Amino acid sequence: MNQPALASIRWDAIGVPYAASFDDHYFCVDNGYEEAIHVGCLGNALPERFRELDPGKPGIFTIIETGFGIGLDFCCAWETWEANAPVSWKLAFVSVELFPVAVEDMGRALGLWPRLAKYRGELIGQYVPSPGGVQQMFFAEGRVQLTVVFDEVASALQRIREDGFVAHVADAWFLDGFAPSKNPQMWREEVFVEVAALSQLGTTFSTFTAAGQVRRLLSKHGFAVQKVPAHGKKKHMLTGCYQ
Repeated sequence: MNQPALASIRWDAIGVPYAASFDDHYFCVDNGYEEAIHVGCLGNALPERFRELDPGKPGIFTIIETGFGIGLDFCCAWETWEANAPVSWKLAFVSVELFPVAVEDMGRALGLWPRLAKYRGELIGQYVPSPGGVQQMFFAEGRVQLTVVFDEVASALQRIREDGFVAHVADAWFLDGFAPSKNPQMWREEVFVEVAALSQLGTTFSTFTAAGQVRRLLSKHGFAVQKVPAHGKKKHMLTGCYQ
């Protein structure tokens, strides 16, 4: 198991965090919140799927993410869940992160969006980055559970699958590492083997990238893949489901 260090972050002139290790921003400089909603939540049709959950048959909806970063996708998923899901259901959000962000940097980054103030406050109130370890957090009186595995992505997904960090396989994937050109380790074939192993018929995915390598590996490991319009200045992203 790898023993990572905390992320090395620089801040650009407009206050957007920049990952020195990967020579890339954590989110688009135009509006990271809108990008996160468009890619992760709308790319997986989460508002509609949350509203369709049967309140009379309580269950757990599971999202697995590759790359926790500053926690923006989690906050957006929680906001979307709170607005649409029946109170009888629970959200399990499971993520992996090799280079965890310091709590102070997370708070500063999420502070860019006042609408996320509640989710930001609760997240940084519990978040304790633990390189090489696992942290489980509970919010909304237990209706929302966050698990972060601080490890290299393929190893972390194997641990999630083998150690029971999810009650069942994923309902949706947020494939959200840095771009393949910046972080090729995040997009190796071993990762997609684990993604497929943690999926079932109908499991969806979304990712900001439209790289041919990613399309091919998703298709090879059982996913139907669509290229769809991306957010802002970016032309395309990928969505699809496990078949």
